[in-house]
Amino acid sequence: MAAKHIDFFEFNNSIFSMIREISHKIDLLLQDTANELGITPLQLKMIITLYSNRDKAVSIGSLGKAIGITGGNISNICKRLEKQGFVNRVRSEEDERVVNVMLTKDGEKAAKMVDDYFQKIKEDIPEDGIDVNLQTIVDELEALELLLDKYIYRSGLDG
Repeated sequence: MAAKHIDFFEFNNSIFSMIREISHKIDLLLQDTANELGITPLQLKMIITLYSNRDKAVSIGSLGKAIGITGGNISNICKRLEKQGFVNRVRSEEDERVVNVMLTKDGEKAAKMVDDYFQKIKEDIPEDGIDVNLQTIVDELEALELLLDKYIYRSGLDG
């Protein structure tokens, strides 16, 4: 029997619902560490993103794009994190319109706290296949992104 194709609206509804739920659950998992640091889960996501890219300059714009926050909002969040000592903002030498953000030592400590927290949680879960399952999820999400890129290209929205 041939596999039934999923209806477009069912697909969209499923994806939107899953994205909201996943984001909410990640926020719940980050909440304790964020509270301990005196920041919000969104600010902690920024710190995690910066830590993942710590070997290169990250502009405020690319940071905002990475976590889905617009220009003015991301700038304000960066200002707050800078006041709290988690990040430094530095103008690019190549283009003074660009402001790069980097973690301070306290920002790196905050990111490591998140890693320690997740390692502790992971210890309480049976090991069989966690890393394999997580990699499969990442691979499938990358495949979905490629599929959506093809749809965007075909529709002419990529220009």
